[in-house]
Amino acid sequence: MAERRPTMRELIQRRRRFVGRRQEMAAFRENFAVPPEDAAHHFLFHVRGDAGVGKTTLLRQLENTAREHRALTASVDESVNSVPEVMAAISAQFAQAGHPLKSFDKLLATYRQRRHEADAAAQQPAAPQPPEGAAGGPQPSASSAFAVRAGLVGLGMVPGVGALAGAAEPDRVAQAADRARAKLSARLRSHDDVDLVMSPLDALTPAFLRDVGEVAAAVPWVAWFFDTYERTGPLLDLWLRDVMFEGRYGSLPANAVVTLAGQGTLAPRCWADYADLVVDLPLVPFTEAEARQLLMAKGVADEQVIEVVLRLTGGLPVLVSMLAEARPTTPEAVGDPSGTAVERFLKWVSDETHRSVALAAALPRRLDEDVFAAAVGEEAAELYGWLRSLPFVADGSGRCRYHEVVRTAMLRLQRNQSPQAWRARHLRLADAFAGWQREIEESLEGDEKWEHERWLDCRLEEAYHRLCANPEAALRDELRAYLGVYLDHASVSWERRWMRMLLEVGRDCGVESVRAWGERFLAGSNVSEVATTMTLLIDEVGQDERALATAFALRSTARAHMDELEGALADAERALELDADSDRAHAARGYTYLGMERYEQALESLDRALELDPDSAWALSQRGEVNSLLGRFEEALADLTRSCDLDDGSAWTVSTRGLVHHAIRDYDSALADFTRALEIRPKWAWAHAERAATYRMLGRYEESLADAERSIELGSDHAGFSHIHALRNLDRYEEAISAADGYLASHPDDQGALAERGEAYRMTDRFQEALADFGRAIEIEPSYVFALVRRGQTYQHIGRLGEALADFDTALSADPDDAWVPANRGALRLRLGEDKAALADLDRALGLDPDDLQALEARARCHRRAGRYAEAATDLERAAALDGQDLDIAFEHAMLVSRTAGVAEARERWIAFEALLEEHGGQWDAQARVAAPIVSRAALGDGAGADRFVAELTATRPYWEIVDDVIRALDDLAQCPGADPTSLATLRAPLAELRASLDHGRTALG
Repeated sequence: MAERRPTMRELIQRRRRFVGRRQEMAAFRENFAVPPEDAAHHFLFHVRGDAGVGKTTLLRQLENTAREHRALTASVDESVNSVPEVMAAISAQFAQAGHPLKSFDKLLATYRQRRHEADAAAQQPAAPQPPEGAAGGPQPSASSAFAVRAGLVGLGMVPGVGALAGAAEPDRVAQAADRARAKLSARLRSHDDVDLVMSPLDALTPAFLRDVGEVAAAVPWVAWFFDTYERTGPLLDLWLRDVMFEGRYGSLPANAVVTLAGQGTLAPRCWADYADLVVDLPLVPFTEAEARQLLMAKGVADEQVIEVVLRLTGGLPVLVSMLAEARPTTPEAVGDPSGTAVERFLKWVSDETHRSVALAAALPRRLDEDVFAAAVGEEAAELYGWLRSLPFVADGSGRCRYHEVVRTAMLRLQRNQSPQAWRARHLRLADAFAGWQREIEESLEGDEKWEHERWLDCRLEEAYHRLCANPEAALRDELRAYLGVYLDHASVSWERRWMRMLLEVGRDCGVESVRAWGERFLAGSNVSEVATTMTLLIDEVGQDERALATAFALRSTARAHMDELEGALADAERALELDADSDRAHAARGYTYLGMERYEQALESLDRALELDPDSAWALSQRGEVNSLLGRFEEALADLTRSCDLDDGSAWTVSTRGLVHHAIRDYDSALADFTRALEIRPKWAWAHAERAATYRMLGRYEESLADAERSIELGSDHAGFSHIHALRNLDRYEEAISAADGYLASHPDDQGALAERGEAYRMTDRFQEALADFGRAIEIEPSYVFALVRRGQTYQHIGRLGEALADFDTALSADPDDAWVPANRGALRLRLGEDKAALADLDRALGLDPDDLQALEARARCHRRAGRYAEAATDLERAAALDGQDLDIAFEHAMLVSRTAGVAEARERWIAFEALLEEHGGQWDAQARVAAPIVSRAALGDGAGADRFVAELTATRPYWEIVDDVIRALDDLAQCPGADPTSLATLRAPLAELRASLDHGRTALG
């Protein structure tokens, strides 16, 4: 059933009840006249201002305005405690308006049922997971493995203190969501059900947005309103940003408008990138004209009365409205200007019992009938309905709360008037909440209470009231509970609620020490602050050994993360003195030993930690890294895979597994891991860089370049090498040189970047610059094989063959198992006429890599020149089977047929070679594409054509090696049956002169 449209009379009444805020109303109203496709249309409004300034009232009026424009609306306030609850509230309101979200509601019902089943499964032990192994391979360096940890403070990699503003996560994640996945897999019906419970946003939000999109197509506008956003923002920020702007789950329809109302500005860390899309509507107290308008609308017309109200309220809308509700007719009726705020609020409550009830009911943070009765006593419990009618009490769904301005004043009055009564009332409320917890526990087993929302609410309120009653003693108890209980059992979201509760206690009771702890916990956004907080906790919790052990263990991990390794080790040892069976302390010591590169000791400590808690995802991930550093890749993959099974939301763990897969050259698996890490954290520059490196190893240079550029865009230089490498392999040599120039300006001793720039220089025939870069790279790392071989090739290009041979010798000593090195040395020795040594090198290369095309071609040439034609043919057939379009193989095949069957019989081979050169000339540089036809034209009897190519080659000022190759090929051709040695000698002569002119300091060996 569609929502009924308001009548004219109803609209007029609404407008008369609301005064002021004309500019804000106009900005919102006019937005509905602008189509979403117009750049002037706005999707997000933010109403902000101090308590009592009228945000909620304005928000309600904005919702009325949206409805006047036939918008389908929904509103949410701080009564919601999770994003699924937000979606459920919106869905319920849409359904009431005749637009149900049917598919979402069905999935939501499934979620709630599965969540109930998950609660029942919470205490059952998880079935062991079979580890996955992999073959061993090359061991990564310690520096590359530790690079994974660099910069991860922001990701939250210190275990056990995850609620400290996201500064940490793993250990507790392993004991909560991580451990739950393994348990749920055996309990729930399918993997989809497990995902639904473990990652409800990933499952529910796409369905929610699809249904909202369908509904939005049937109405002009959809409008959402979020009140008290200063409270719900930390819960909703990321989700709301994702559905509005980033498309992680889908997207809101274009005709949706969202309005937020809260006390402060939006969190920059979440909204900074979209600040230009937010319409900011800051509210200030009423002007005198606006306050007068409200008073007149309420029937307050006496000028003297108005003057008193203006003086008492300072224009704060909530106070103006409250005083106007009683319609005072004389200044005396308003009250003494020097009277307290509470006296003004209760001015017209004459019954003393009612006044006492109103004051007592201000103590709880939230009210329902049960809490009200506990606050005021059973004898006054029937006054709950009267309380809900007071102008400063907001009511909703049977629960209510005081306006913050009013409650603050009432709390201050009671605290100052009678400290003993204040303490007694709070203790009575604390005892009531403790009793309700015990009642709930009767139907639960073990630690199931930590999954029970009502029990958790009661636990939080009990703590609030005990802190208000006796701040110093209760604070110490709460801090001990935080270290000894909450970290092991409570969710991160509940811990953050607990921290915000500390802030509220400090504010409501005027106790700086409690407020400071709340601020300290919530501000702990980096590991240094976590370490400081643990130090303060150590001083605060007294002789509670378990709490102290936890604090020392957490400080140990934080210090290790900051490379304060000796201090970290001392803290871990102290924690174990206090509690020898603390899995957290053993894990912290293992993590510290890992940082010290004392891997065997790290392994011993992590083994013990996992004996105590086999489901610690963080300890498993750390042991996985230790095993990888010890070259135990099968064990590393087993640990990391098990850790990922427990916590498939840990970008750190899955990326570490990616490093191990990369180390054993399982690049496809590495790619999958880095991609998963980026699904979890899309803006992680390091993971983009590592995926770029993996794409590079797979030869997927376009994708490597895209990831490298994204990493650089995100502010990291970790992908500098991959960026240069990808550009160079895409033949974008000038861009590669420019990128290398920029990178080397800040990393002048990066041998990889130097070698890549050298290679770009080599490929553009800038040989002296290439030699300089390769030389500098080799100075930095004398056994750098890539630079040695490329410098050897560069020396060969310019005819400095002795120096080339020396570089190939050094490279082979540095890496005897790389087929590329003996293949290059064998080809050079063949040029030098050392046929026997050349054959030995080429045999060695093909023993290491039977599919090395360079070695197969060079060995075929070696066999041909030695008259071993059958062996030459075998190598060429093998090479052609591997790549039938390789130009070097086609050229050598034509030469072999010319030598064995004669030039005339080889004609078809030479014609086929020229056709292949025309089609795939990009395999060679421009000079080689001119040089090779000199030989093929000569073989085909086209002397004039060969002469033209000689002239063209001479004009290009070729490098020495290319001319030498042509001369050697012509000499080989001259020995073939049917060749014309005289014409070939004539063709050779200018080339020999050209080669002689290009000799640049060749050694005698050359």
